[in-house]
Amino acid sequence: MQKQSTFEFFQSHINEIKAVLYSTFIFLNMDVDIVKVLIYLMFIDTLSGVLKAFILQKRFEFMVLFFGICSKLLVLLIPMVVALVGKGISKTYDFTIVLDSILKVLVVSEGLSVITNFYVIKTKKEVKNFDAITMLLSAIRKLLLGIIKSTVKTIDDKKE
Repeated sequence: MQKQSTFEFFQSHINEIKAVLYSTFIFLNMDVDIVKVLIYLMFIDTLSGVLKAFILQKRFEFMVLFFGICSKLLVLLIPMVVALVGKGISKTYDFTIVLDSILKVLVVSEGLSVITNFYVIKTKKEVKNFDAITMLLSAIRKLLLGIIKSTVKTIDDKKE
């Protein structure tokens, strides 16, 4: 039996991988079309970021690219984690609007990053990036803390 490279493995199993991803998104009630748009924007952002580095004559480092891609994959986990939480507490809370809003903020954030990269490529002037992901994570954290506090208060009130 011939050993396959990682690329060959993914290439030969792309349909199964897509089926698992789509099934996961459907199970989590995530809008597959929005997720696809987000993934396309992340891909464009990565490519435009590499081009920006070349235009600004920054030294290209594979590890920076690798960590950037890993970071993008982690960002994709944010709506999945929120969707799982929503699934777990769906009898008490409806997370549909929250999940939809998170996906849209991520899409707009990636779109802004792509446009910013294009701007830097055109003007050859570095621009400070806006960190929407940290803002989003802070808002999600506050929401989840609020749910925990509300639930604990309800338990305490019933105890008395």
